[in-house]
This record gives sequence, structure tokens and C-alpha cells, in this order.
Amino acid sequence: MLRMKRNKRSSPLGGPARASRLAAAALTFAFGVGGSLALDTGALAQPQPRQGGSTLLDETFTQATAPEFIGVGSACLTGAPQVGALPGPGDHPLGGCTAGVGPQPPNNAAPHGYLRLTDSSNDQSGAVLYNHALPATKGLDVTFDQWQYGTTTGHIAPADGISFFLVDGDTQLTHPGAFGGSLGYAQKLPDDDPTADFQPGVDRGYLGVGLDVLGNYFGDWEHRGNGCPPGQRSPAGTAFHVPAPGPNMVTLRGPGDGIEGYCFLTATTSNFSTTGPWPSTLPGQLQGPTTAVSSDPVQAEQDLEPSRRRVHVVITPAPDPQVTVSIDFNDGNGFQQVLQTAAPTPVPSTYKFGFAASTGLFTDTHLIRNVVVATEQPLSELSLVKQARQPLPGDLTVGSQVPYDFVVTNSGDTTIDDLAVDDPKVGPVHCPVTSLAPGETVTCTATYTVTAADVAHGSIDNTATATGTSDGETVTSPESSESVPIQQRPGIEVEKQVETPGPYSVGQTVTYRYTVRNTGGVELTDVAVHDDHVQNITCESTTLAPAEETGDSTTCTGTYTITAADGTAGSVTNTATATGTANGETVTSPETYQTIPVGQPHLTLHKRVVSSGPYQVGSTVQYAYTVTNTGSTQLHDVHVADDRVATVTCDDTTLAPGETTTCHGSYQITQADIDLCLDNGNRGGGDGGTVECRITNIAQAGATDPQGREIASEPASATVTVTVRPEPPCPVYGKPDDKGGCDKRGRHSQV
Repeated sequence: MLRMKRNKRSSPLGGPARASRLAAAALTFAFGVGGSLALDTGALAQPQPRQGGSTLLDETFTQATAPEFIGVGSACLTGAPQVGALPGPGDHPLGGCTAGVGPQPPNNAAPHGYLRLTDSSNDQSGAVLYNHALPATKGLDVTFDQWQYGTTTGHIAPADGISFFLVDGDTQLTHPGAFGGSLGYAQKLPDDDPTADFQPGVDRGYLGVGLDVLGNYFGDWEHRGNGCPPGQRSPAGTAFHVPAPGPNMVTLRGPGDGIEGYCFLTATTSNFSTTGPWPSTLPGQLQGPTTAVSSDPVQAEQDLEPSRRRVHVVITPAPDPQVTVSIDFNDGNGFQQVLQTAAPTPVPSTYKFGFAASTGLFTDTHLIRNVVVATEQPLSELSLVKQARQPLPGDLTVGSQVPYDFVVTNSGDTTIDDLAVDDPKVGPVHCPVTSLAPGETVTCTATYTVTAADVAHGSIDNTATATGTSDGETVTSPESSESVPIQQRPGIEVEKQVETPGPYSVGQTVTYRYTVRNTGGVELTDVAVHDDHVQNITCESTTLAPAEETGDSTTCTGTYTITAADGTAGSVTNTATATGTANGETVTSPETYQTIPVGQPHLTLHKRVVSSGPYQVGSTVQYAYTVTNTGSTQLHDVHVADDRVATVTCDDTTLAPGETTTCHGSYQITQADIDLCLDNGNRGGGDGGTVECRITNIAQAGATDPQGREIASEPASATVTVTVRPEPPCPVYGKPDDKGGCDKRGRHSQV
């Protein structure tokens, strides 16, 4: 929360408190220590009063702290204790100054301090930033004292100047723009070097007032005003001028962001042609004559008084905003209007502001004091300005998060309690405090999620009010409305689902359902779905209206037959997109993926003997074969092959996944089976013993999958045993006996 000093509304830029303070300072300067009259006209000088405005800020910079401001670079407070070194080029809390180069006001001098942007050394740059939004709907009225004096580079040229700048209050003001001739407001390309990097201007700048002693801010050299049309370029063009094209000039530059904009608006010159010189019409000098400053804080103020220039900048409210710059050159003539022109439009809802100065090859000391900011017209007792905080998160679409700031100001004379902000559309608004003292401003926050209806409407429109209680009575602010535009871009999305339940197998036909939704703000025609696997997809509707709360949608369907390759891979993944036509151009949705598992074909076989023994030569053995489809695809032409059984018949030759069939076959034992057994060493020992011959046969089941591919099971076997009593061996192996009972192989011819 901001706690700013408050003055009476009847005198927004001075007020009794400020007037008393200035009068006391004037008397101190007038009578001095010895009591002799030495009238200090600067201390008695007052900002021009503007009737009816509301004071928003009053910062003298005379004390040791200024906690509401951010310091950048060489900016420091001479009211604070002296330091050995400044923090560096980045931003920092405002603290003490170094001893400084050139005629400097003394340090540790509160309450007689100054904001020192630079001393008179070379290559200094400093700025102060006020990163708190102030209402702009009733215009703006700003006064401040500035000093530019004490150059250490002789009479060649002092440099560079001081800028006062405004930015759109919906952004974070965390850094100034480029320094040098850009005075901390505009962009620049250093030395016009095409190999150098652009230095950006201040973020979302609105207006830059250059109190330009050297005069480079007047010109577009170093690509100031980059991207501006010819009608908004400096009369001096982009050429380099030595030492500068517009010395002792007040120049206004307009809105810009980054390295684009900050265009030349106008300046205090009598020559706007492209041929110089461009003399200044200022009735006095921005630079002051001070060359020496006392180490005594009070005497230092008197030494610096001849160099003080009081600047008054006024911007009137929309719809016809005008910017006026007046300057009191401390020459007895009071404020003199030096510029008036149309202010840039559109005017922001809120402002933030800053001051900046720099030195380079040429130098000056740059001081600021007595900054008073007020509205140009009075605010209501409780004021509310609502704004979407920038930058927004890219192109706004359904689901985008939009941050809002609600800038609430108590412009009355009593404390407002029970502070709350109501925004029916955005929802709950968080305020860091619930009590607001007179003159205080607080920023409340909320975040809103963009809906399809917002996209279809083309904007987020909402109205908020602030409420509170004061002396037991309810206080309500005027309504604050804002419309955040949403570019009505076309949009389309598709969701994909499998309608057919699993499990899935090769040869199976699967149905897919696609839900296509219009997520944009324009009508879509020729709506279609494209799938890298599914063909001939049909949609219930090919025209979709702009999105409403849930979006206009249609359903499309298509089928796909799972292939053997899918089965081998174990799954099938297909990708779909939806397209439509909007404003003659094709709009394509993000891709959507769908993967389903696919089982591979598989067959198992179990074989068993179903007949009873004992078995001998000539016995018939009966076999049963159990064949099971253990895969996930249907199988055809189921059969069994057996190395001993000539014919095997099956009850069923088609099996669905998980189904089983039984097959049958038989085999008659032969003498050859027994001979083979005996040849393998199973012969009797001549003692009349028996031999058990084991007869084994091996089978394998086969089938055809839906793609005609042959598959086979693992082999299965079964064994029967035949008991035989072998004859005694022939007397001499390989010699037939004389009785003819042995064959030539040494075996008995009969068993």
C-alpha cells in the first residue's frame, strides 16, 4: 500500500501544510543566521495552483529517505549519510551519495537534501521510478524543481539533460529507457552502429518531456523514434550534429515500447523544417549559473537557488487531452507557458512516472526537488480505476488468465474503513488493506479466466465499484468499466475415442468417435476429420457456430480394421486432426493420438493317449489332441500333424480367441517299432528276460490367421510302452546258422 502525504483538496499542489513549509523555509533564507534581510525568491515561489484537483503525491526529496521511489544507477539522496560508492547501474533503494565531482550540495544534509540524478563527472546515468499506479481519468498536474548546472567541461556544452516521463500504469515500471541523448525515456542504437545492439526505451512509455540542455533528445540520431512514420520524425532527422541539433530545448516524445516508437511530437523551436539550425524559443536557460556550492546545507540552498527551474506539466483528461508545459526560470516572471499540444491518445487509465538524467563527454549536475502530483480535475471521495495488467498472456483464448489491478484512492478528508472492491464478473478481489487514510492509494488485485463466451463476444467487459465506510456512512466509488479486446481468432479442437470395446485382435473392425468443437470466435465451415489410419470419416455437421459457453460441436465417426502388422507391433496408434474454414482460410486443430493394444495370434497343443494297454505288435493306440486359441485373433483351418499318425481329425477347425477344440487320431504298433527299439540296444541277455520298448510320437497344431498367415503351436508328444521277450542272440554275429534261424544281420528271423 502507498502512504502518501495528503494536502487539502482546495489547493492540490500546495495546500496549507506545503505552504507553511515553504514559507518557513523562505523566512529562514530571508533573514539568515545574522538576521539581515536576504529575500529568497525561489523559496517563496509556488507552483501555479489549479483549482479543484486532488493531490496524489508530495515528495520533497529533502530527507534521508524516499521509500516510494526506486533508484537506478547514480541516483541518490544528499539528505542521507555519504557513501563511499554508489550501488551500480541497476535499480536499488534510494540511499546516500558519494562526495561527487563538481559543485555538489553537501551530503547528510536532511532536511535540506536533494535527489541527485548525476554529479558532474563523465558517463553518469541515474533515474528514479515511481512504480505505483495513479489514476489518470481526471488528468494529471505535476510540478517539480530541477537543477542543471556545474559542468566540468567548460563552455563547449553542458550535458545531457533531465527527462520527466509517464508510462501506462498497467505495466511494471522497473527500468528507464536508454540514456545519453535518449534521456532515459526513448530507445537508441549507440553511435548509429549497425553492429551494436539496440537499447530499448522505457516499457509502455506514454509521454517523455525532455528538458534538454545539450539537445540530442530533439534529434532522431541513434535511431530515436525507430519505426515512426515520416510525419512523426524530428525536423533534425537522423543525422549527427555537433554538439547537438537542439540545445536548451524542451522536446516531447510520444508513446513507445521496446525499440519501437517514442516518436517526436513537438519542441520549443521556431523552425520545424528539415534544414537547420533549430533555435529554441525558451524565454530563459534550462541550465543554471551556479559554479560553487557551500558545504553548509542552508547556505548551499542559497547557492543553488539561481539555478533552480520550476517545471509545471499538465495533461487534461480525455477525450481531447492537451499537454501543457510551463517553466519558471527564476527570473521574476513566474511561470511561462513554453509548449501546448494535443496529448497522445488513447490516454491510459493510470500513470506511473519517473525522472532520468545522464552525462557523457559533456557534463552537468542534475538535481530534483519538490515533486507534487495531482489530478487536473477533482476525484470523487472514493475513486476506483480498473485495468488489466500488462503484458497480457499472449493471444487470449479460452482458459487464459487475465490479471486485473484495481487502483483505489481516498480523495476525501476522512479515513475510509471496510474497503472492498466488487466486480461481479471477475469474482473475488483482494485488497492488501481494508482501511485507507486520506490521500492514500492502494492497488487491489484479481485474476480472471477467459471463457468461450468471452471469445465469442470478442472482449471481456466488466464493471467494478469500490466501497467503504466513513464516519459510519457508506462510501461508494463511481463505477469503473473496462473492455479487454479479444481478437476473434478461429479455433478448432478434436477429441477422439474408441467406441468398440477391447480386447483387440488382428482382423477386428474398430469404430472411432471424434468430437469436434469450435473454440474460436468465428463460424467454421467445411468441418472434417483426418486420421492417418481411419478412412471415410463422416460428421453429423460440417458447420460450427462461434463458441459459446461450451463451444459449438459435432460428432464424427469412422472405422478401422486391425492389420497383421498391428498385431506384430502389439498395438496400433493413429493420429487425427480436425479442419475447418474461417474467413477463407483453413484452420487446423492440434493433433490427438489414440493407442489401443493388439494381441498376436497364438496356438497351444496338448496331446494324450486315450486307449488302454497293454500294447504289443498290432495293437492300436488312440490319441486325443486338445488345441486352444490362446491369442487374440480368430484362427481358421485348425489342424494337427503327427509324425506317426497319418490322419488327425478335429471337431472344429475355426477357433475364436480363447476357444478350444479336440482332435483325434490312432496308430497301430508295428514290428518295425520293436526292431527299432531292439536296435537301440534293448536286447535280452539270453536269460529269458524282457525288454520295455517305448514308442513316442510327436505332434504339432497349426492354423491360419485372418490374413492367411500360417501359425503353429509348440510340439507335443505322447509315449506308450510295449513289453517284449527277445530271442537269444545268434551264435556268431553276422553268420547265419545252419538251421537258418538267424538272418545275415545276426538276428533271429522270427520273434
